[in-house]
Amino acid sequence: MKPLLGLILFLTFSFTAGAQQTLSGRVLNADDRKPLPFANVFLANTTRGTTTNEQGEFTLTQLPGGTLELVVSYVGYQTRTQTIPTDNRSTSLEILLKANPELLAEVKVKTKRDKHWKQRYERFVSMFLGATENARQCTIVNSDVLWITEDSTKQWLTAGAREPLIIENQALGYRIKYQLEGFSYHHTQGYVSYLGYPVYEELPTTSSETMTRWKRNRNRAYYGSLTHFLRSLHSGTLASEGFIVQRIVNPAQSPMNALALAGKKLSRCEVLRYNGLQVLDEPLRSEDVLVKRLHTPEQSIMTFPGAIQVTYTKEMDLNILPGMRQRPQTSVIELLSQMVRIQANGQYFPSLDLLVSGYFVYEKTGDSLPFDFQPYP
Repeated sequence: MKPLLGLILFLTFSFTAGAQQTLSGRVLNADDRKPLPFANVFLANTTRGTTTNEQGEFTLTQLPGGTLELVVSYVGYQTRTQTIPTDNRSTSLEILLKANPELLAEVKVKTKRDKHWKQRYERFVSMFLGATENARQCTIVNSDVLWITEDSTKQWLTAGAREPLIIENQALGYRIKYQLEGFSYHHTQGYVSYLGYPVYEELPTTSSETMTRWKRNRNRAYYGSLTHFLRSLHSGTLASEGFIVQRIVNPAQSPMNALALAGKKLSRCEVLRYNGLQVLDEPLRSEDVLVKRLHTPEQSIMTFPGAIQVTYTKEMDLNILPGMRQRPQTSVIELLSQMVRIQANGQYFPSLDLLVSGYFVYEKTGDSLPFDFQPYP
């Protein structure tokens, strides 16, 4: 099995303490200022979304407090995002979308299916939704809006969609409207990245048994996830939540490294892509990777050199080949910038600056939850 290295690129945004309740406005064509009816309007990674009426008007109510990121999309137009300040208690917006007919024409060409479509689609689904039990219970309802291409070397698979994907997750009880902006997968390197804006809606049910199953599956998806880890890191509860964080080192990199690590207990990194490196046995604390003087109840600043190994001790890694030694869920995190901001609810940004591998990549869209999710008792 090839190691998976992934930039799981959800555009994540902050929800701090505040009292914003209502957000309304109009969506217009930027060229002639005519209203755009039935445009998609939502707050990324939440359960708050709607569509505009025939006058291009929309209203979102019962919003969480804090800085919100509004996403507006319309077929044939460029997707627009806009940050809503925390101090606006009731906001009315005018959002102008720019038409992109060239992009729409290009997508129509790409969506034409050939004899390789089914094979490419199955590969896309496994890399985008995942290979877990939850992912296997997901269905992309409108797969006809997808375009999937492969380069001449058969290495790079890229995908996009001319309108939001509708994903029904019968394992977690969500209908996800996913504005897919980009997807890339490299076959040999096992590298997958995708960028998009999801909004979640509860699937209807009158069965208490079904709702109990959804709640149980949501809890299982949450515990041990990247969101769970970042929330625990921010709150300083790593050990009690079951996480062990260790620094990854390379004694062979230089004589100075070897000297500095002399006498320290080391073990091999558990993630396949990094198994030539070592980890310090002594666990790190939250304050070892967070900037203490910048810590607030709403936000932390994470920074560390190199990479860290994150082990969730309360669940075993099921993505293990037969014959391999069983181990807890283990991941590696690298920063692609000097620091990353973490919100209390587990969101992080810049969302492009966190590179994860190992178990965090194994669970993909099929195991994702909205950032306003709280685990059930």
